[in-house]
Amino acid sequence: MNSTASFKSNPLNKIIGLSVILSMGFLLVILAGIYGNWFPIIIGILFAVAHLPIAITGALASSSDYDFNFDPSNPSATGALQEIGLFTSAFLLLLGLALPVLLHHSRILTKTATVLTIVGGGLIYGTVVTFSRFFDEPQDEVDDLGGGVI
Repeated sequence: MNSTASFKSNPLNKIIGLSVILSMGFLLVILAGIYGNWFPIIIGILFAVAHLPIAITGALASSSDYDFNFDPSNPSATGALQEIGLFTSAFLLLLGLALPVLLHHSRILTKTATVLTIVGGGLIYGTVVTFSRFFDEPQDEVDDLGGGVI
């Protein structure tokens, strides 16, 4: 039996693997907080919520069933809403990357704490994005064979 085929089909393995990576990311951020000061914890929270605007605006844009705009010269408001979510998420991610460097430059964080914060934040953000990509896939619907109204 092919072990990779069973890994791809079992969502529990995905959840366990992602939780291990997420816990490693939070461990690195907490160790950076112990090594330096409490600023890496705030930066870790920034990385954790950086994907949230994309998820919120994506859900709002997909739930707008009333948008019957067929004019190509007049773009719909859902595209602008998604762009706002992407901009906000990119701002939070860039802030999470630049803030440790800025704090290191002003001698608030040490070099070790800066590296731990950036690597841990990258693991946290990557885990959140991967989790949302894995579980946003549409599930296969089983065709109802002959199950009509009686």
